[in-house]
Amino acid sequence: MRGMRVGLLGYGKMGRGIFSLLAESPLQATVFVRDPAKASDANRKLEKRLQRAAAGGLFPAEELPQRQAAYRFTSDLQELAPCDLVIESVVEDFDLKVELLRRVENVVAPAAFLATNSSSFSPTRLGEQLQRPERFGGFHFFHPIQLTSIVEIIVGRQTSPETVEVFRQTARDLRRTPLVVRDHSGSAINVLLTGLTCEALYMLEAGQATPSKIEEIIGKIARLGPCEALDTIGLTFYSQVLERTLAAYPFRLQFPELLRKLVRDGRDGKYAGKGLFVYRDDRPCDDDPAYYRNPLQTHTPPHAPNDDESLSERLLLQVYYGILLLTELEIGTLDDFSLGIQDMVGLKANPAENMRRMGGERLRAAFERLAALYGPRFDPAPIARTLSALNAPC
Repeated sequence: MRGMRVGLLGYGKMGRGIFSLLAESPLQATVFVRDPAKASDANRKLEKRLQRAAAGGLFPAEELPQRQAAYRFTSDLQELAPCDLVIESVVEDFDLKVELLRRVENVVAPAAFLATNSSSFSPTRLGEQLQRPERFGGFHFFHPIQLTSIVEIIVGRQTSPETVEVFRQTARDLRRTPLVVRDHSGSAINVLLTGLTCEALYMLEAGQATPSKIEEIIGKIARLGPCEALDTIGLTFYSQVLERTLAAYPFRLQFPELLRKLVRDGRDGKYAGKGLFVYRDDRPCDDDPAYYRNPLQTHTPPHAPNDDESLSERLLLQVYYGILLLTELEIGTLDDFSLGIQDMVGLKANPAENMRRMGGERLRAAFERLAALYGPRFDPAPIARTLSALNAPC
């Protein structure tokens, strides 16, 4: 595996991040971009960076020819022929992905492996379009790549154990932790954010908090809050993801009307200057609280507590609920999902350890108490088996 050559299809935001990891690893890389001029320009810039790095003593000058040969950009798919693994990271267009993957499959050796970085399309469905689906699967990085340390390996229906092992080793070569999950619908780690983000939006609709208040509360237990995360991801994109998630998984959540309003008003997030926050000189500021409120909302009763401890409990238990639900569905393991969400939002404590410390009965009682007040989104019945399997508290 050491020194194997990886092909990369696409050099957009995610592609550039993946290439930066490849360039810092023992792996070689060939990057395909459609435009010959862009490929030539990227090669010139890479050549200059390597020369500056050698001159600056970042690596011995005698290694320069070897490093120059290790990384290159091309607009000719035939140059991917020597690759042992090719990762697709083009725009989320199913037909385009299939077209490129089929062309690459005809170029590389039969023993080569193919992967998709997509979080929207099922590796099983994509693999069904290929000649060798057993050598294909999901290899999903998270944005921003440099701030996350996990790679989600999504096992399609026909993905072979050998393919999974190659993906695991590749993740380790990139100094990333591999998390293996069964293909269901979209990225399982992204699904874990569903309850957290919806609960935060419900709090805003009910007038219980402002975005900055929610970030302050979550900041006591995690690095990244739901409002900052949504504004970074983009509200339009997340709205589409949430629609698919609520259709595919048995969450008992209402689609937040505030999210529809934000998208309708063109408030797409940080890069649009407005999202949940209004950005002034690149600083996030709360809008008028009246903007967030939804007088017709039915998810939060008027007598619901809005002290920091109560709001924090609701947010954290939604994180736990997502982990328990995906474990119940046998998409992955409790420990892997806990590690994944801990890495994504920077939780200060591992959820699996906390839940085992609480024990299944105490956790069930907490969910039942919240379900009595907020309704079925906290109902423990869909996660009963996994709750029962938790260790008793010490």
